[in-house]
Formats: sequence, structure tokens, C-alpha cells
Amino acid sequence: MFDIELKNSNEMTIRAKEKVVNVNVAQSKIDAGLAVGELEGAGEYEIGDIVVNATDTKEGGVMYRIDVDGIKIGLVGSGVKTEELDELGPIDILGTADAKVVSIVEPKIVIPMGNMDFSEVKASVKVEKKLKIKNANSLPTTLEVYKLD
Repeated sequence: MFDIELKNSNEMTIRAKEKVVNVNVAQSKIDAGLAVGELEGAGEYEIGDIVVNATDTKEGGVMYRIDVDGIKIGLVGSGVKTEELDELGPIDILGTADAKVVSIVEPKIVIPMGNMDFSEVKASVKVEKKLKIKNANSLPTTLEVYKLD
């Protein structure tokens, strides 16, 4: 079980059993309270029960694939090219500022970030403080949008 919150329009916080990871998509930084400080740029990072794969994009940013309890979370900032999205693989939960990424990635849950106009996404919208995920079986079968305030 874990939960997801938005700290602001560019930062997502994931709270799992063992660790809390804050990912800033705009700054391409991960803060997990580690002794080495913040993690920057591309690489694979195992942070307790959370595994983060960060991939450089052609526009100089980083996109993230985060694995928690068998659930795949993708974080994609603006400026990612369509062909780069293949690097993410299958994604269950997608945090993005770009509505057209949703139709390409086909997640089960979308979390709008930045100034995303999520009205373009054909799905039910739920407004919550945080998104709580119990397990993979608790994910919706059809696309849902969670606007986290």
C-alpha cells in the first residue's frame, strides 16, 4: 500500500512502507532523504521498496518510471517526444502536464500536473488530497483522472 500526493504542479510525493520519495519533474531531481542528498539526472535508483528508473529526454529533461508494490508510475514533464515514451514501458499511473501523452501511454490513472488541460482526457474526474493505492487489483479497469489538490 502506498499513497501519492502533489507537493506543487511539478512535484509528486510517493509514500510507501519503507520510504518517502519526492520527484521534481521540472528540476529533474529526486529527494528521498538520503545521506548523499538529492539524486539528479538519469539512472536507476533503488530507494527502499521503491525503484526509480530515470531516463534523459532529447529536450534536456528526465522522465521517470517508478515501481512500487508491482505498480508502475510514470512521470513525464513537458517536451517529451512521442518516440521517447516507449522507454517507459507499460504504465499504471501517469503524472503528466501533457494531455496527448495520456492516449499514447494508456494508463489506468492520470494525475494532471503543471497546467494540463485534463478536460481533453475522456475519463471520470475525482478530486482528492491524495491518491491511496492498496494493490494492483485495486486499480480501475477504465481510465480515471485524479486531480490532487
